[in-house]
Amino acid sequence: MEKETTLQGRFLQAGALMLLLSLVIGLVLGFVMLMLFTANDPSGKEFLLSLVSLFKGQLGGPGGMLPYVILGLVLVCLAVAVVCVVITSHLAGRISRSLKLLRRTVDALREGDLSVEVLTSPEREVDELCQSLESVRQQLRAAARRQERMDQERGLLMANLSHDLRTPITVIKGYVEGIRDGIAATEEKRRHYLSTIYNKTLALEQLVADMRDFSEYELGRMQYHFERVDLTALLKDLVQEYRMDVEGSGMSLEAQLPEQALWTTADRRKLKRVLDNLVSNAVKYGRAGGEVSLTGQAYQGGIIVQVSDNGRGISPQAMGHIFDSFYREDTARSSTVPGSGLGLAICKSIMESHHGKIWLTSREGEGTDAYLYLPLTKEVGE
Repeated sequence: MEKETTLQGRFLQAGALMLLLSLVIGLVLGFVMLMLFTANDPSGKEFLLSLVSLFKGQLGGPGGMLPYVILGLVLVCLAVAVVCVVITSHLAGRISRSLKLLRRTVDALREGDLSVEVLTSPEREVDELCQSLESVRQQLRAAARRQERMDQERGLLMANLSHDLRTPITVIKGYVEGIRDGIAATEEKRRHYLSTIYNKTLALEQLVADMRDFSEYELGRMQYHFERVDLTALLKDLVQEYRMDVEGSGMSLEAQLPEQALWTTADRRKLKRVLDNLVSNAVKYGRAGGEVSLTGQAYQGGIIVQVSDNGRGISPQAMGHIFDSFYREDTARSSTVPGSGLGLAICKSIMESHHGKIWLTSREGEGTDAYLYLPLTKEVGE
């Protein structure tokens, strides 16, 4: 229900009430002071009687001063009332204008217009409210820009994934048709066709896994299957797998791993997802003919795994955004490098779910070092 009383009306009522109270208080105080003077001064009674007689003589009768006294009191009251009304009306108008501007700004924000700026006010309390609202507007604007960028990158990601899915499917279809139509007439050719189909199937499987991880990450519902894992054994197994991929890219892989078993509670598949991403980045952004190193060592109740390359490195400006969703440094320059920009963001989420950490250090033109830290658990029977 709409309020009938405005802020300006409230100020006018307060001014009129102040005027009335001032008159009443003045009369009461004057009467009290006169009574005290009369009671404490021996000649006070005679002074009061003479004062009353004087007023009777001056105010009474046809030529008395009573009408002028009454007119003077009325004029004084009117003058005081006018001053009170002007001052309170001016103050109410200034505050009311500021509040109207605030209301228009809030209405614009509610309708989604984040370009309107919140003006300042000369009143400190109202200005503090304006600054708070401006801070909220800036935060909403920044969030809207981030959301817009993420929507654009999400659309690009879907387009890239669709393209990446279409390519192996087309190859698989062509090779299957070749086998069906008898083009692969020799055993050697059939083995080549089947090997190609198998490799493309593995690529499809990885793409589907990436899409699943992306969906879980977007919804904040990544599923984990935690179990006791010997990190040393897991890393040694992965090194054998990575060695073929790294050397197939014209680079070398060096590994230094601890000999003793190091146990932790982890999701094997998710942990492999993190290491896959780090090694894949080292290959993609490393220098041709360069080296990728993977090391692990126990450190303060945990294990630190380091993946390093001697590639082009990461600029200091990009380091602050490297774990942001969809972020890729210098999109124009790296457009030929495959990737969604989600890898490190998902890796960070996975490591935090393992109560671990992930961080990067880099030197432009020299290379990048990626670090993982996972807390260890005691072996069974200890």
